[in-house]
Amino acid sequence: MYIASNETLQNSGEIISCMPREIRKYLFGINMSEAYEIRLRTGRPVMIYFPDGCYYLSRHGMLTQDVSSAVRVTKAQITEAIEIASKSSVYSVAEEIRDGYITLNGGNRMGICGSAVLENGKITFLKDISALNYRIACEISGASDKIADKVITSDGVKNTLIISPPGAGKTTMLRDLIRRISEEGYNVSVIDERREIAAVHEGKPSFDLGAFTDVLSGAPKAEGMLMALRSMAPEVIATDEIGHSSDAEAIEKIINSGVKVIATIHGKNLEQVRERSELAGAMRFFETFIVLSRRCGAGTVEEVRAK
Repeated sequence: MYIASNETLQNSGEIISCMPREIRKYLFGINMSEAYEIRLRTGRPVMIYFPDGCYYLSRHGMLTQDVSSAVRVTKAQITEAIEIASKSSVYSVAEEIRDGYITLNGGNRMGICGSAVLENGKITFLKDISALNYRIACEISGASDKIADKVITSDGVKNTLIISPPGAGKTTMLRDLIRRISEEGYNVSVIDERREIAAVHEGKPSFDLGAFTDVLSGAPKAEGMLMALRSMAPEVIATDEIGHSSDAEAIEKIINSGVKVIATIHGKNLEQVRERSELAGAMRFFETFIVLSRRCGAGTVEEVRAK
């Protein structure tokens, strides 16, 4: 069972501090160092996801799989959680809420689900929020050990696409791979649109990305990649969760300029990703494809395929 010790309480504090007060008090005795998601749904039990499965939070401050003893989430607690995440200024994070998330300290992210407010057919905000998903960021030195030699070769860095479904460890893998590439002496520019890769706080990354790495936070991926290409003279550009035609166009320009690209994308396998027409222009430029899953835990390498 995941019982907290003095050593793990500090690691747990970052995410616990973002919780509503009445839920927070039940979490202090639990070791959250291996947790990767916490889900709050109005009227439903608090659910915490660990590598060995989902647990409920009990009223005794323990983890349980007995739903009858689980702490249930109230509407007021959902509202309080948004207040905490936005630092009592929902307006300041309105753009993120429109995209369905709020970035938290330490590279963590809170996914949001509610009723969409539309204007001219486009989502402008979410109201009546009913569910939250806290995605807990982690730094695992060595996460890329199984694939690093396929990306960093004697011929240089390969243009690489990491494919995985949500929650299968692609950002953790990317983060460690960036560090490894930087340690080889390559100048790396990281385009961290959602502030998850580096979790820059007061100008300093919260995670170790290597001494030769520069981070551009908050910029849209396509625009940010081209900005870095023009201004930072990178040898490698890395970014997370590509998916739009504008991303593909930017990647094509970057690779044609002689700069390498490391990127991630949501998907089950390479064949599924190749069917996405908006990425067709970029797919032909990638040289190495890495497919991850959660089959044996987050970061399970299912396939490494060279072009």
